Amino acid sequence: MLLKFINFVIGENKTEKLNIRGFKAALNDLIFVLATVLSATVLGLIFHKLGFSDVTVIAWYILAVQIVAVRVSGIVFNAVVSVICVIVFNFFFTEPTYSLLAYDSDYSMTFFVMFIVSFLAGMLADQLRKMLRQAEKDKVRTQTLFDTSQLLNKADTYEEVATVIGMQLKKLHDRGICIYLGENSSEGTLFFPEDCRKGFDTELEKDSLEWTFRSGKSAGNGTAVYPAAQGTYFPIMYSGHIYGVVGILNVGKNRDEYTEGITTAILNQCELAMENIKSVNEKEAEKLKVQNERLKANLLRGISHDLRTPLTSISGNASVLLQSGEELDISTRRQLQQDIYDDSKWLINLVENLLAISRVQEGNVRLDCTNEVLDDIIDEALQHIDRHISEHSLEVKKSHDMLLVNVDPHLIVQVIINLIDNAIKYSGTGSTICLSSEKKEGQIVVSVSDNGPGISSDERNRVFEMFYNGKKGIEDSRKSMGLGLALCRSIVEAHGGVIEADSNEAGGVVFSFTLPEAKGIKTDEQ
Repeated sequence: MLLKFINFVIGENKTEKLNIRGFKAALNDLIFVLATVLSATVLGLIFHKLGFSDVTVIAWYILAVQIVAVRVSGIVFNAVVSVICVIVFNFFFTEPTYSLLAYDSDYSMTFFVMFIVSFLAGMLADQLRKMLRQAEKDKVRTQTLFDTSQLLNKADTYEEVATVIGMQLKKLHDRGICIYLGENSSEGTLFFPEDCRKGFDTELEKDSLEWTFRSGKSAGNGTAVYPAAQGTYFPIMYSGHIYGVVGILNVGKNRDEYTEGITTAILNQCELAMENIKSVNEKEAEKLKVQNERLKANLLRGISHDLRTPLTSISGNASVLLQSGEELDISTRRQLQQDIYDDSKWLINLVENLLAISRVQEGNVRLDCTNEVLDDIIDEALQHIDRHISEHSLEVKKSHDMLLVNVDPHLIVQVIINLIDNAIKYSGTGSTICLSSEKKEGQIVVSVSDNGPGISSDERNRVFEMFYNGKKGIEDSRKSMGLGLALCRSIVEAHGGVIEADSNEAGGVVFSFTLPEAKGIKTDEQ
């Protein structure tokens, strides 16, 4: 009975408030009211004995009503407290005292005015209390949303957004949170904290989550769909596209408008952040698509132009040999055969470079790394360099120490061949080409230098780009599609090394790259 009376007196959302505060809290409010009225009465008696007028005594009761209104809200409650104060004032301070009678008829108006003033003062104090509490709630809400926004601005992936939202909802509800992102994440379902996983690990919870993800509607505790579930599940959806599902354990049992409002605002921020990431990803994909299309166009244009000349030469020379081979002298036939061999060899190297660079850049190449002696790799590469090396002076400076590297030997051979062939093409007949190896500052360094015309400082960062041949070009431009150095960079970086171009002190350019050092002796397996 006491609980029902308190529930009636307090007013506004009684049942929910009593469920939250409990019977003990309501009883404490009643004790506070009685203590406040009693204090006002004691002070009134003291001032009355000191000769103060009834106006002073009434002021104490009005103050008591205001104090109570600050502690407990409710229109009915304020009216009841005001009536109690009028009755107590009548009992203790009007003639005859200690009774509810009043001899003077003017007291009727006094009681009425006292009630009205007490009631209005209590209402004003109650409104002020509500405004202060609402301001505090707005402050907390604004701060929470601001912090969430700041954290989301730093998130670049769906997983990072989910982590921010999970942590914020965990602080807000102090309950287990799960976030499911479907195909948008490779990590599966995220839990905050991790040990709340058990609460979501039932068939009913999984069915609720999956239904929400499929339908884009809320399900679980507190909803019409799967109401027996422990968790309540909300879709993360923007413009009809669903990104995932947020689950909150046992939130349906203690739902209130304030917390729901902040939760909805946080989920809205989450949806907007994921939509922005989706837009960025789509733009990046479109940009990559355009780059790939441009790359394909450049490749086709380069191939169509650069293959035509050697193929025409091969076809023409072969036709001459077939039709007039017996009429030609031996030296002429030998020259035609050599030209056919050179052009076909160049075509083979071109195709190998194209295949190699596509595999390395797409990540399809598998490095078969073993511990190798660097001198053996250099010797192997020197056996396959361009035959025009005879027109140059080649110097090989090997380290006095045996250098062991952990590399894929076939790919490093290709790097050395490409660097020497590049020096042959660009340094001109009669130039000096130097191949050296050394251990420097804890790294194995291989360098290929020449004393040709060199390259400008602004070109050094571009020579490793695909299809870049330099501003000066070479005498036979068809002999370079700008793939060799690009392939070298891809192979070296795949080994964890660095390749760079620099000026040679004797003129020309130096290409240097680093390789990972191997510990121990040469073996067939790492």
